[in-house]
Amino acid sequence: MNSAIKVGYARKPSRLGDVKESPFGLDPLDTVAVETKAMTAEEYDAFAQDFYASRDWLDGKGGSRNGAIAAIEITAPERETLYVNPEGHSYARYVGIRVEPQASATKYPHVHVQLTGRDGNAYFILGRCQGAARKAGVPAEQINAFMNEAQAGDYNHLLATCMRWFDCR
Repeated sequence: MNSAIKVGYARKPSRLGDVKESPFGLDPLDTVAVETKAMTAEEYDAFAQDFYASRDWLDGKGGSRNGAIAAIEITAPERETLYVNPEGHSYARYVGIRVEPQASATKYPHVHVQLTGRDGNAYFILGRCQGAARKAGVPAEQINAFMNEAQAGDYNHLLATCMRWFDCR
């Protein structure tokens, strides 16, 4: 069995764009590639445009093994490797991309922000992050930079920015 890697999954994405726009949750999952499906660039592109299509080679596969997600690794020349956990179905139920562990990518890992179990409103999230950063002694110019970056996109961009800057739970 291969060693586990960290993969951020999108649940029931319809196409590759949905996966790339997903903030991958707050906790990437340990994943083991139990099978590799090598595709041509054309096959990969067609697959990436319709994850809901039924495919015999996915049927009955996926799930978890020894505490890790058992995924099918999808490769193609000059394309990003995807990890698919069909959870026994014949479509790509969970599709993910390899991510680095959050701790190594977090700009201020000592700033802890509790977001789960709270209001998901964008302004609430911004306020929680800003308040936690102030309390932890982050310089005002850095907090302003965070606020500008977090507000420069959509809701998924906001969440991804929060996770890049702080230890979000």
